[in-house]
Amino acid sequence: MKSLYVISSICLVLLLGYAQVSAQGIIIPTGSYVIQENGNLCTANNFTNNGSFSANGGTVVFTGSTQSINGSTETTFNNITVSTGSTTTVSSANQKLKAILKSNGTLNCGGNLTLLSTSTQTALVDGTGTGSVSGNLIMQRYLASRFGYKYFSSPFTSATVNEFSNEITLSASFPPVYKYDENLPSNGWYHYAASTNTMFPLYGYAINFGNTSSALTVDMTGVVSNGTVSTTLYNNNQTYTQGFNLVGNPYPSPIDWNAASGWTKTNIDDAIYYFDASSTDQYTGTYSSYINGVSSNGIANNIIPAMQAFFVHVSNGTFPVTATFAVNNNVRINNFNPTFHKSTGNSQPTMRIKAKYATEEGFADNMVIYFDEYAKLHFDKEFDALKINNTDTRSPNIYTISPDNQSLSINAMPYPHDNTVVIPLGIETAKDGQLIISLQDIQNFPSNLKTYIVDRQTMAYELFSDTKTYTINLKEGVVKNRFAIVFTHKDIEDTELIQHDIKAYYTAGNLHVMLDLHTGESGTLKLYSISGQLLHQSKIAGYGDHSISAPYSTGVYMLSFEGDKQVMNKKVFIGND
Repeated sequence: MKSLYVISSICLVLLLGYAQVSAQGIIIPTGSYVIQENGNLCTANNFTNNGSFSANGGTVVFTGSTQSINGSTETTFNNITVSTGSTTTVSSANQKLKAILKSNGTLNCGGNLTLLSTSTQTALVDGTGTGSVSGNLIMQRYLASRFGYKYFSSPFTSATVNEFSNEITLSASFPPVYKYDENLPSNGWYHYAASTNTMFPLYGYAINFGNTSSALTVDMTGVVSNGTVSTTLYNNNQTYTQGFNLVGNPYPSPIDWNAASGWTKTNIDDAIYYFDASSTDQYTGTYSSYINGVSSNGIANNIIPAMQAFFVHVSNGTFPVTATFAVNNNVRINNFNPTFHKSTGNSQPTMRIKAKYATEEGFADNMVIYFDEYAKLHFDKEFDALKINNTDTRSPNIYTISPDNQSLSINAMPYPHDNTVVIPLGIETAKDGQLIISLQDIQNFPSNLKTYIVDRQTMAYELFSDTKTYTINLKEGVVKNRFAIVFTHKDIEDTELIQHDIKAYYTAGNLHVMLDLHTGESGTLKLYSISGQLLHQSKIAGYGDHSISAPYSTGVYMLSFEGDKQVMNKKVFIGND
């Protein structure tokens, strides 16, 4: 350990090769240079820089009782640590930080400290600090492209929309800031561009930065959020919002959706949903999802950057459903570059399928099917992610359909073992055209499990592989159940692949039946006791979820559909949920 106190002479001081250097105080005179390497530079008094200071990978530690960061030179620190018992004040303007700010004492920022953000690294406040960070702090967020909408959240306790007045015109004829309300009967969005509007912690906001693709560094100023932040969310079963709520990271550091503690997600599904702006239409974009270690596009993951907003879904139930969403410092992590959302992969057998227009390069939609022994056939909030449709018309929408008629971007299934599993697809297109469906990624699949893609309208099917694409021509619109993915361990006959199916499940006194019919097909649905007694009969048509009141005793029953083109039968169990 060495002592250092530079006060007057013009000199060059190299702090190289020391794990820690301690000083009574640091004064760097005009014309002098201090170059730190990677260790700790500890000071018990003021840090005054009137010359030049190069932090490199080092940390400046403030250990005294009352200290100041000042000087005529703008200092760029790498890390700053304020020790227990120290009160440190940033007195001079334009002080900067590249990496980690940790306060175990008291740091008064005074609007004079900026957390820098670049294409490779964003500075942060370490959530494990036992002290406080008070006063206004400036935080940057680097955007590789400013084009279109970005979903932002505030890391501060009471920032306003005016924080973005340097980057956008708040009074523009088309409002550049929107907030989301799940209970609106429309699509949920409403104008929020008034400069005095508060950006509440834990909520998300859509901000349009214009129609140019140049890089942009956004900055916000405020008093940082710390400790527990909580809010109440709702699912009012509105037609378009469907229980989705736009929330956001409330801290000046990344957070981990998979953190072992620190989250309260009462009545909230486990999936999260990100938005990426289109590169050609500043008002549209695409969505990706993440759940249980699985990413719909291979990019979205559990690490949520500072200032990042995202969607969550309040679970379905007896409407309106009330949810509690809360977070504390245990979820915060020190990750300098989380914006790439690089997926870490998972051990489950996983298949990612991509759909794109043949004429559109760089615009695609992804969905995932994976196997987990604890998964269920119907939607499960712990394993499956719902589908939020893309708004960019250059990208189609593709998803699987669960037996309880949920559209899924990530679909967990029990491992098929010796069974043949048929998973219906939904495809939505905003224009006529040729669509290419391809296997984008496959992990941990056993070599003897075959995958087919089936077109039930043309009676065609193909063995799906990572070297083969499937091309179809579709009209603008919604196509459900015409196509399916089939998993099987055997070579199967045409009729097995083409055959439509009945799916059924019992809950809350009702038997829900999903029929897999040809376009325009109708017929009669019948329910029999195991002894052959007819208990229910109704006329139905088309694809969908048909509910039957089933006040019957616990046991096995026979469900039958008789149509013009086919007859289907299935044993079903009615009893306790």
